[in-house]
Amino acid sequence: MPYYRRNIYILSVTVLLASLSWQQVVPFLPKFLKEIGGGGPYFKIWISLIFAAQSLAAIVMQPFWGKLGDNIGRKPMIIRAGCCLAMVYFGMSICRAPWQLVFCRFLNGALTGFIPGSFALVGTNTPEQEAPRYVAILESMSNVGLIAGPAVGACLARFFGGYRSSMVVSGTAVLLSTLVVWRLVQEPNKVAPAEKTSLPQDFRIALRSPVLSSLMMVIMLAWMFGNSINPFLILHLDTLQGWRPWWLPAVTYSLPGVALVLSAYRWSVIGEGWGYHRNILIGLGGGSIGALILFLIHNVWAFAAVYFLTGLCLATLGPGIGALTCTRVPEDFRGRAYGIQQAAGTMGSLTAVLAAGWVARQYGYSGVFLFVSVLFMVGAFTFNGMVKRWPKPSATPE
Repeated sequence: MPYYRRNIYILSVTVLLASLSWQQVVPFLPKFLKEIGGGGPYFKIWISLIFAAQSLAAIVMQPFWGKLGDNIGRKPMIIRAGCCLAMVYFGMSICRAPWQLVFCRFLNGALTGFIPGSFALVGTNTPEQEAPRYVAILESMSNVGLIAGPAVGACLARFFGGYRSSMVVSGTAVLLSTLVVWRLVQEPNKVAPAEKTSLPQDFRIALRSPVLSSLMMVIMLAWMFGNSINPFLILHLDTLQGWRPWWLPAVTYSLPGVALVLSAYRWSVIGEGWGYHRNILIGLGGGSIGALILFLIHNVWAFAAVYFLTGLCLATLGPGIGALTCTRVPEDFRGRAYGIQQAAGTMGSLTAVLAAGWVARQYGYSGVFLFVSVLFMVGAFTFNGMVKRWPKPSATPE
């Protein structure tokens, strides 16, 4: 078996475990915060600090780790990130005060990067004709963890003595995944950068590149969709008409992730034939139309159906970004490209939470969908204009 095929089998499992570990902890942090004395009048402030600390640290540090990976190899970065993430989970499990949890979350954003590192390794150690499909597989496995993680976390917390035990299990899973990567994953292709650059220079290269700057915009929009809608989705469903069984909100919440798992690989195959940029245009245009229809719908079942179809369109974005990074960005810059993209996505998430919160206060929960629709439509026209300026593939960042 070729080493790159063995890599994708191993990394698919380890990315799934890392995603599961993340999603089985994060949704329950507000409840854990109350357990360690973070309730009361300052509860909302502590919640904001817990999530903002991780995001702000990731914005600054993810590009740094991506750059370091381009210099010394992606596998060492995966091992480093896995060990750090496991230690963070173990540290969170022994927190006794809110400030300790905020500090662990800061370290979470500053020191980790297991999944982006896995993407970078696959993108640089897989034949170019196979790399987009392999990246789509990793994208799917990451979303399986996104879907199943909260349910796994709830079960662990119930049957193993609370949220601390769930964090210990998460840390153990990540540590075992890291050991598997260390022993079994191979990285024979280590491309050294052609020239030494500073981190600000890397950002300037990315922003001046028609390809990289357009992909940064798309990943910001992709992350903004979920982070604009998810905080208000369950509340919005309560305002819709129709019979609502107890399980419908949870199922509806997970529908975009299910759509991505079912369609990401197929979208990757389609993109090979007619261009991944067209996949992204479908994602942006379909996301805009879908969000507009969701704004107009008043029946909960019709909402769920359209939300799933919108998820099928959005499923083009992650694999499309990954495929274009693999095929249009030089190998010696891909680690930095993934890190910068992660920073852009995190920035989009922070912006989305603030903007959507203001829209919801001013115009109600349904107004968030109209806001997302307009945002994606503007993004679709902007991306289409940027694609026209893309140069032909070359040996330098485009």
